[in-house]
Amino acid sequence: MLKFQFENIDELKALHYNAVEDYVKHLSEDAQDAVYASVIKLKGFEGYDASRNKADYTWLKQFILADLDTMRGWVTNQPDDLLFTEFRVLYGSRFSNGIDNFVDSAGTYNAYTLIEKMNINVCPYCDDEYLDVVKSDDKTRRTSEFDHYFPEGKTKYPALAMCFFNLVLSGQNCNGLKLQKELGASPYDEDIEELTFLYPDLDIGVNMDSVTPDECVVLLHAKGGMVTNEKVLGLKERYANRKGEAYQLLKRKQQFPDEKLDEMLRMGIIDSKEKELDILFGPAYEEGKFKELHQKMKHDLTGY
Repeated sequence: MLKFQFENIDELKALHYNAVEDYVKHLSEDAQDAVYASVIKLKGFEGYDASRNKADYTWLKQFILADLDTMRGWVTNQPDDLLFTEFRVLYGSRFSNGIDNFVDSAGTYNAYTLIEKMNINVCPYCDDEYLDVVKSDDKTRRTSEFDHYFPEGKTKYPALAMCFFNLVLSGQNCNGLKLQKELGASPYDEDIEELTFLYPDLDIGVNMDSVTPDECVVLLHAKGGMVTNEKVLGLKERYANRKGEAYQLLKRKQQFPDEKLDEMLRMGIIDSKEKELDILFGPAYEEGKFKELHQKMKHDLTGY
């Protein structure tokens, strides 16, 4: 539903890859050879020799930082070549195994590090759940999960468990609904935000004073890959329960159309149209995205 746009994407990729490389370099030579042999079976690695150059890890970087389309090609055409488990073990034992386990030997990088550096507070799959890191029983815990867009179960694609663009920081609700199911659209897809539109089940131009909040049911139109996401994650039912919030947004939009705000600005009643919109509707879409819930719904319903 929401597209990832990290200004520090190069930093995130470097942090992730460097930690994985450090881990691999500390494996035995035989273990490294086995991982290498598995990786170079994949499309795109045809230029690598059968024997590993022990000083060269470009193959590892190419694999760990593979883009979404490349991974889709592997999943579609070479699923049996994605059954090697070294990176699934790394994910479960070090990356996502509490705040005190680390991927790298220096003890600097794990899921908590990546969460902090990503600096997002809302689940991209649903825009309906906050992501928090909290203290509980004197332990640091998180209410989010790193979902594997391409599942990493033993019989699916365990090889992709540590591929950077396969890791989607998401809420526990979405993670629990998805499990090992496959979705159709990723927050790393360029067009994901255009594949969903939220709108009220009301007549066009209806006077909001004539309807009740219970009548303001939010409908969800999905297309492309978001059709699968909507079904797996139950997005239609979840947004149907946002009637009260949608009602308030639509009522304010009707009470304060652009023309009225422009007039209030000319009369000196308000100092700034932008400030007034912020008071009425919260931060603008791009500013509030990943910080406040339901920014996509607000944007689709009101244009702000």
